[in-house]
Amino acid sequence: MGDLDILLIDLPPGTGDEPLSIAQLLPDMDGVIIVTIPSEVSQIVVKKAVTFARRLGMPIIGIIENMSGFVCPNCGAKVDIFQSGGGKKIAEELGIQSLGSIPIDQKISEAFDKGTPFIVKYPDSPASKAFMEIVKKVEEFLKSRDAKT
Repeated sequence: MGDLDILLIDLPPGTGDEPLSIAQLLPDMDGVIIVTIPSEVSQIVVKKAVTFARRLGMPIIGIIENMSGFVCPNCGAKVDIFQSGGGKKIAEELGIQSLGSIPIDQKISEAFDKGTPFIVKYPDSPASKAFMEIVKKVEEFLKSRDAKT
């Protein structure tokens, strides 16, 4: 097994034992990404997660808004089923970078169920383009941190 370039850990929402254990086990992490949905209720959890990360001295890479609308596969129209913009709004309010918004796409779960990377199978979809923009922003964040050290 070679060196680890990036380790992403998907944790449940909130500030319970799991995030605290991770923070204690990986004290030199490069940063955290907080994922939200557009709803106002979700923004309450985001505020708690940001406060938690800041108190523990964990750098916050940014906020991602998941389930940000639905792009019709037939006509391309975007419908904000669960609203949209809540992730960007809370990021601005808290002074954190908004990494992007990912629309709902049924093909994401279908690709994962088949073991196929979604962005490889559907590179031109709005969701794939959103993922790739987020990846670029995370890479930029990590490069800027590396340049400072």
